[in-house]
Amino acid sequence: MDATVQTLLDKIRVVADKTSKAAGRAADAAGKKATELASATRINLQIFDLNTECEVLYKEIGRMVYEVHQGAEIANDEIDGRIGQVDEKQAKIASLREELSGMKSFVTCPSCGRQCSKDDSFCSSCGGAL
Repeated sequence: MDATVQTLLDKIRVVADKTSKAAGRAADAAGKKATELASATRINLQIFDLNTECEVLYKEIGRMVYEVHQGAEIANDEIDGRIGQVDEKQAKIASLREELSGMKSFVTCPSCGRQCSKDDSFCSSCGGAL
């Protein structure tokens, strides 16, 4: 085989090897990003569910307070129990938000507390600078 052809084939092998390694690294990075995004989505869904449960409890507490205002007898333990449930859910939400902010690709908005991508310059919720 001609030396020039052999040199060309060697260069092609080197480029192909570098390309395959780069493609492998890109695939690994994409896989990690997808896993991180799935985890963040799971956490955000948990936060959404807990906030919904808190809204239901707020309505129940408000109904009880109104009934007391109307003269109904409601045990303080019943209202305190609902308030305790809200406190527990709010603590869980805070814990989940902390977990979310600990993930590499997310930051917490200093203005509204919403979780945003580290690539964002401004919060998608309130527009505040990140």
